[in-house]
Amino acid sequence: MIINRNILYIAFRQLSHRRRQTLLTIGGIGISVMVLISAISLMDGLLQSFTNKIINSAPHIIVSGEKITNPVSDLLYKKDSSSTFMFYKNVERNDEDLIKNYARVENIIYTDPNIKLVSPVLSINVIAKFGIISQPMLVLGIIPKKADAITKFSENMTEGKFDELERSPDAIIIGSSAAKDFQVKVGDRINLVSNFGNTFAVNVVGIFSTGINDVDNNAYANLRLAQNIGNYLPNEVTQLYLRANNLDKISGSAQTIKKNTNYDAKTWEENAASVISLYKTISSMIYFLVFFVLLVAGFGVANILITNVLEKYKDIAILKSFGYKNSEISAIYIIQGMMVAMLGALIGCLLGFIMIQILSSIPITPSQTSSVRSDHLEMGKSPYYFLLTSIFAMIVSFFASLGPSRSASKVNPVDILRGER
Repeated sequence: MIINRNILYIAFRQLSHRRRQTLLTIGGIGISVMVLISAISLMDGLLQSFTNKIINSAPHIIVSGEKITNPVSDLLYKKDSSSTFMFYKNVERNDEDLIKNYARVENIIYTDPNIKLVSPVLSINVIAKFGIISQPMLVLGIIPKKADAITKFSENMTEGKFDELERSPDAIIIGSSAAKDFQVKVGDRINLVSNFGNTFAVNVVGIFSTGINDVDNNAYANLRLAQNIGNYLPNEVTQLYLRANNLDKISGSAQTIKKNTNYDAKTWEENAASVISLYKTISSMIYFLVFFVLLVAGFGVANILITNVLEKYKDIAILKSFGYKNSEISAIYIIQGMMVAMLGALIGCLLGFIMIQILSSIPITPSQTSSVRSDHLEMGKSPYYFLLTSIFAMIVSFFASLGPSRSASKVNPVDILRGER
């Protein structure tokens, strides 16, 4: 069926006849579209921000000291000719999972062409004291140049210089979250108390901020200093941070590393799986709720069309008497629904764009407990949001138009013209 100019004109005239109701329905669709765009933008923006900060400021793969398999099996043997058996379970001294002779392990890891950089890390738990403040702190020993290539410390320094970490034997840099908790600044000296009760006075040479609280709650020292504080040997570390050339291949690289080194290796996606899952769950809930908002707007479309049909019975009868087919009568009301949807979607997209700009510019107080910290709302800005919501609004309005259009097509012109309806 070809939609002619007359059908379009009739559809427009009937809508404009009930101008106030039509405008309210268009406004309802516009607000629904705006809310849906804003919700998608917010959740997608948060997830993108988290992912980008993890990829840019965190290792792609973390190799820990946890062994995949025990190198020495448990022993079960018969002690003598009697029925007594002795069971010896192989238990190594395992105060912490360590990667011993990490240089050899690095060489093995570098055999994978997808691995770009390996940075050794030693994690130690200490009690940090500054003034009257005393609380636990995680200090990570690093080789500055290697760690900087992965975590971008030099780009994220808010105070001091990252290079000082390598020059000074008693230097540490501290994350912005930890610095706020301790109220320290560059040049202050902090006392670190190890598990053995030894106290080490260290100098704060810099403060950094990556926007990831798990990183910014920690302090970083030269690897050798951390080994001295934790009483570790020079060849011992707790983790190896890896950066890959191709993120699509890191799962395969992690499996290869496990097989070749017997140490556990996890990708950034595995380490952040719980947070990513939480974001996606919240997104699904928001989409589900906003869906019903748009569905209510669809009822508004159905309402205005039903009212038009009821008021235009005589007009419909006259049109049919002029030779208009049932399909053409149905088309009039489907077109009306599409007109309302298109105008509502257009207004909603404009309002959604404005709302995204407003929300992304509003300053907020960064949370010290969330996974990712930001001083403003992270909003996604993709044409996909506008296209998706507009199509969805059109679909809802189309189905809302079907009932009234069918009712209009079933009108019997003879009954109407006789005054029987």
